[in-house]
Amino acid sequence: MQKLNVSTCVLTTFSSLRLAFSSSLRAAIVITFGIWAFPISAQSIDAQLEQGKTLMITKGCSSCHQLTKLPAAKGLVGPPLDKMASQSYIAGVLPNSRENLTKFLLDPKKFHSDTAMPTPDISEQEARHITDYLFKE
Repeated sequence: MQKLNVSTCVLTTFSSLRLAFSSSLRAAIVITFGIWAFPISAQSIDAQLEQGKTLMITKGCSSCHQLTKLPAAKGLVGPPLDKMASQSYIAGVLPNSRENLTKFLLDPKKFHSDTAMPTPDISEQEARHITDYLFKE
């Protein structure tokens, strides 16, 4: 059974919603699940997305892929990663979802044995940060 990380769950579920809030409401968002309340600030969401952006560069993703919102990503080996959230499939074989993209990033050859994508040296948490960054439009 997978261990749940509250901030990741909140980020994954609600990151797109925070764009709809005015800057004054974004200062502190409280999301309530039953009797539990988890405060999360827009800054912590932004910090997690920034980690995903940094990982895209430091782990070499930008060497092979293009991504308009990341000027350093000008690679021509892998597919462009723009509008990742609206893509139907990952690597043409795996239905696109946050969970599937995270799994694919951790072991691409498991899902597509002929892929040119190397297995990146990243943790599951880092894969989630990259996924969250790619899914943010």
